[in-house]
Amino acid sequence: MSDLIPRIGLAIEAYKGRQQDIIGLGHRAYKDLFAHANAAMLTAVVKDLILRAYAEIVTPNAPRTSLLAAVSQQHGEILAGCRVLTQDDGILTALIEAANGATTEALQLIYTDKPQDSEISATAPRVRKSASGSTPTKKRVRTPKKADGPKSQE
Repeated sequence: MSDLIPRIGLAIEAYKGRQQDIIGLGHRAYKDLFAHANAAMLTAVVKDLILRAYAEIVTPNAPRTSLLAAVSQQHGEILAGCRVLTQDDGILTALIEAANGATTEALQLIYTDKPQDSEISATAPRVRKSASGSTPTKKRVRTPKKADGPKSQE
């Protein structure tokens, strides 16, 4: 988490660099198109950075309430850090959109079924149950020994 805000800062710098290139274009229609694409790219990059940070937090055996608290705290810190990084409303909107989207996906990570449970049920042998609900037991049947009858004499 400690290096997340500086990484977002680098993403903003890349955004600004692309924005300078877009300003140099001659056609107004292309400028608008590329400006929107640049904002969408900033949102995607920041969302990916935040998702990676959330993936480090979300562990399969942690209680959900603890995970929700951790994600909530980190979300607040990310938003505060983004507000410190920029005062531009367009950039801030893209960053908030990215943080909200990443938090939504973090919730999906928290509330997905654990793959171990589904793998166990998929590979478990199926046992047929009788009408009474209990599993049938094997009955041992003894084969009678052949009686040694009178042997014929030769």
